[in-house]
Amino acid sequence: MTGASTGIGRTTALRLEAEGWRVFAGVRREEDGEALRSAGKGGIEPLMLDVTDAGQIADAAARVGDTVAGAGLDGLVNNAGIVIGGPIECLDMDQLRQQLETNVIGQVAITKALLPMIRTARGRVVFVGSINGRMSLPFLSPYSASKHAIEAVGDSLRGEVRSFGVGVSIVE
Repeated sequence: MTGASTGIGRTTALRLEAEGWRVFAGVRREEDGEALRSAGKGGIEPLMLDVTDAGQIADAAARVGDTVAGAGLDGLVNNAGIVIGGPIECLDMDQLRQQLETNVIGQVAITKALLPMIRTARGRVVFVGSINGRMSLPFLSPYSASKHAIEAVGDSLRGEVRSFGVGVSIVE
């Protein structure tokens, strides 16, 4: 699970663990990982994971691969994300790039890195989308663009991996 430090990600990681799943929880700060591990019952393994950092993605994939070995990975929850808003006229282009890098490119990168393991387990990829992936509101164009893109990525990926027994879901 990416973005497991707070909010939906943290709550979901704890819920999955309570249901009996081993959870690899992507966090960006060591202290968030330790707090999450402490809140759990021993089934949460924090991973340092900034989805915009190719090195951290590779390290996380290697650690997960070493742990699950040939069994594969049952699922990936792509939850990491940020919200950048404001009027387009005032939008700093670096902020738009950051929004898309985190919410789209990063999610595709971690999915790509883990997909062979998910395919082995005939698992599932879950993208945490938003209603903003279906409709856009004023002053949220960067965020809405990223969520529209995730809708497209998820829909396309679903068709690409269906024959391998891999599911793809988008939670809005």
